Amino acid sequence: MRIKSGEVHSVIGFLQEYSEPLVDGLVATDGVQYSSIATFGTTAVEILNKRIDPGVTMKLKELYVSLTQSFTGLNGSFVASMMYHWQVRPDDYLSIVGSVHRVMGAYTNIAGTYRKAVGTLAASEDTFTGYIPVGSVAYAPIRLVLTAIGIQAAVCQGRVKNSSIVKLVGNIIPGA
Repeated sequence: MRIKSGEVHSVIGFLQEYSEPLVDGLVATDGVQYSSIATFGTTAVEILNKRIDPGVTMKLKELYVSLTQSFTGLNGSFVASMMYHWQVRPDDYLSIVGSVHRVMGAYTNIAGTYRKAVGTLAASEDTFTGYIPVGSVAYAPIRLVLTAIGIQAAVCQGRVKNSSIVKLVGNIIPGA
């Protein structure tokens, strides 16, 4: 193995794969689990904020997500309107001359901001599945966030389903 001088390069020639479910817990009798419920109104609230850490620093070649979120309106007898979006960013700690520094990139939208109506006491679920371009999220560990906000006095609840998963594929960066 030959390591070039200068920047840290990923030099291990084979790809590593790491998958992590976003929701965990005890076995459910119906097979479906959700994250904790977050209630939100006209102020943005994080429904889920999770650090995905493969245990090593990876230069990503692929970043795959399958994300299912569920929203319910709580305003009585009418339909509520709300918006939500998923974001991701690099999120790591780097040791420099005996001290540890947090290295965070800017958040990148996984998809656009979605606006939808949600009925009272009837859950509305959406699933996003696919590959995220790794140009702006080139390294792992990463942080994944789902944020939602109600529109015009809407009060809603949101949660993430246990089928949601993140898969990282990349090269380990030696010494990082």
